[in-house]
Amino acid sequence: MITECPNCSQALRFSADHINKINAALERLPQGRTLKFGCPKCKKPIELDKEGRVVDKEISHASPSPIKSTNLHPHSPPAPPDISWLFKGEAKAKDIVKNIPTAMVMIPDESMKAIVINTLKGKEYQIITPANVDEAINSMRFTDYSIVVYHVAYENKILKLHDFHQFMQQMSMANRRTIFYILIGPEFKTLYDLEALTNSANLVINDNEVKYMPALLTRGLSDFEELFRPYISILKAHGKS
Repeated sequence: MITECPNCSQALRFSADHINKINAALERLPQGRTLKFGCPKCKKPIELDKEGRVVDKEISHASPSPIKSTNLHPHSPPAPPDISWLFKGEAKAKDIVKNIPTAMVMIPDESMKAIVINTLKGKEYQIITPANVDEAINSMRFTDYSIVVYHVAYENKILKLHDFHQFMQQMSMANRRTIFYILIGPEFKTLYDLEALTNSANLVINDNEVKYMPALLTRGLSDFEELFRPYISILKAHGKS
């Protein structure tokens, strides 16, 4: 297990739970992919290969320049955190607030993405929009998402070969059953449960009906709650997740 940040050389002190999550993520990591997370000290990215080794990015280990103290009192408190993300409605992974439901949106079309994000904001979800598939998969290993919205055009190949869709299909059932997975695409028939089941999703929406996203999400979540919540409650009552 990595013990210090390759960027700032500060010691990394992970909790036992965090270490277990990292080890589990590395075990599930496909060959050729890397696991990325931010250093809690300097906030710069740390990248590990499947063996847990730091991926060499030609990081300089030169000693940092001393901090000038001409305008800083030795005992000045640290600056307050940047909360601009709060007003934009979209959060970075490190800004996620616990106990507030979080949704990931992966839609390449900007106008369609705006409709979905505005709908989720209206239901008070924190929104994450990853830059790419690797970032999305790595984020899901450390974040409990309530909703994932994915468009079939996000990767340029047929859906069953999409890296992210395969990741969702291979996810452990203990984690998967807590996520409301929405697939959007021109080939789907909106609210067609059999099609959703065939594609390992909870809800499918045709491109032409995305404009009705608020009503569709309300209906889909209501059905999800009615079907799965009693089942999950029974599992928890018997000591299973």
